[in-house]
Amino acid sequence: MRSHAIAVVVVPAATVLALAPAAIASAGGTPGPLRSGGAAYGSALVVPDPRPLASRLSLTPRVITKGDAAPSIRFRIRQRGIARVQARVVVLRVPSRAAVARVSLGWVKTGRRVTAHLPRGIRLRSGRYLVRLHVMDSRGHTLLRSARYPGRARIVVHRPKEPPRKPPAGPAPAPAPGPAPAPLPAPGASPAGPGVFPVAGSFDFGGSDARFGAGRVGHIHQGQDIMAPPGTPVVAPYAGTVSRASFQASGAGEYIVLHGADGRDYFFAHCVRGSTAVTEGAAVAAGQGLCQVGASGTTSGATHLHFEIWPIGWRVEGGYPIDPLPELRTWSGR
Repeated sequence: MRSHAIAVVVVPAATVLALAPAAIASAGGTPGPLRSGGAAYGSALVVPDPRPLASRLSLTPRVITKGDAAPSIRFRIRQRGIARVQARVVVLRVPSRAAVARVSLGWVKTGRRVTAHLPRGIRLRSGRYLVRLHVMDSRGHTLLRSARYPGRARIVVHRPKEPPRKPPAGPAPAPAPGPAPAPLPAPGASPAGPGVFPVAGSFDFGGSDARFGAGRVGHIHQGQDIMAPPGTPVVAPYAGTVSRASFQASGAGEYIVLHGADGRDYFFAHCVRGSTAVTEGAAVAAGQGLCQVGASGTTSGATHLHFEIWPIGWRVEGGYPIDPLPELRTWSGR
């Protein structure tokens, strides 16, 4: 009977690892990267923001008359992996920021429309109001606010119109002698009188394309362009409060909205990026610097200030712009 000897060859592990790529290549395959899910191979991890987001916040209606019922407040909260959040609504008077109403809604479901109403008996005085939505989840995360989803909206309350007076019966009495009444202001003129020209430096009013009502793609020009060198200071025509200071890449660029003490809103657009010297809610004096003339946003390239006047409110329901050129000529003396 023959015995068979079995030879056992011990190969070091390092040798096996060194030969593995060659063996794979000879078999027609190619080694691939490990799929560990990490960022070691150039694929950066994207972590979603954990905070809740107000994807919708609307008021119905946004413009009311003093004495009317307050508008309904509708909103929807989105948040990944969270079913319920705590929510409350606060109504602030502008520009004082004094709270006039608070509504606690408790726990509300995410992804569903929620309707809130101010307490009964609350009647808003004429003026402007800011509605702010406050949200917190069970982990302490508060509302994520952005330019697209700020979690806030505005209410405008007008004074009621006075009823027409009935003429007295019989012939009208002769007027008492006295000084002649002052002439009425020109249409669109501010009741506060002449203001400060908004560009503090050399300027011109450009051509017909710079005028109010000039044709644009899909709309008309809603203001007056004031051509000026880059960096020229832009100033407030009247005292007031800054109601908006933001940036719109495709459109107005860096812009400011001023709610003037005369009750009108003033819009300044295409300022130099980063030149805004005021913040939202700040009180400014007539002639105070706001920003600098530039060409940010969508423009023809020439530096200029795009200037608008809104008698009721900037882009509120029922609001409208007027031609600012007559007043600009009065302010500048040209």
